[in-house]
Amino acid sequence: MNDFYLFLIYSAALIGVMLIAELSYRYLNISTEWTRKMAHVGSGIVALTYPEFLDNHFVVLVLTLSFTLILYVSKKKGLFQSIFAVKRKSYGELFFVWSSWLLFLLYMKTGQNIYFYLPFAIVVFADPAAALVGQAFPVKKYRFFGSQKSWGGSLAFFLVTMFLAFYFLQASGFDDTYFYLMIVVFSAVMTFVEAISLSGLDNLTIPLVGIILLKIYFS
Repeated sequence: MNDFYLFLIYSAALIGVMLIAELSYRYLNISTEWTRKMAHVGSGIVALTYPEFLDNHFVVLVLTLSFTLILYVSKKKGLFQSIFAVKRKSYGELFFVWSSWLLFLLYMKTGQNIYFYLPFAIVVFADPAAALVGQAFPVKKYRFFGSQKSWGGSLAFFLVTMFLAFYFLQASGFDDTYFYLMIVVFSAVMTFVEAISLSGLDNLTIPLVGIILLKIYFS
């Protein structure tokens, strides 16, 4: 399919996710914390299909630039309160869209889709799981550089990351003597990175550190 039509389809899908989150916030009285995660996971699932349908990273780059502009204008104009009506200062939505392009670019350069799928899936699923479980079960809160976390949220992040690492590494055919140990170490390091990343920076630090660990493992 023509890249322009793919761009339009993905744009419509991503805007649709944002509109669903906004309507849920306005008419169903769902809190911003939940609608932010709804938009996060929904748009992440859309982005996880990039390797299946796109073979040109410029399409993803244009999508990234377009949504960076949309998010910037929306924040300035007070639009999409389902995403921006939070008390804490966060740039997570911007880091999120840019990490999708950076990971897709690496995938295009290496031909290894594990570099896209695993780090980005952790951002899409493990990160919101940690936030939501941490809010629902704030077991033993702790602080890292002024950022409040909970052991419940960190445990949720660790377990989801372990599952994702096992699934994607197995699906990619990677296996060796230290496979299970690598998954535990990988998940522990990712959990630590999530804990110390402030203002939504984890949407960028998690993929970058994940890539470094995968590079080390495969070498």
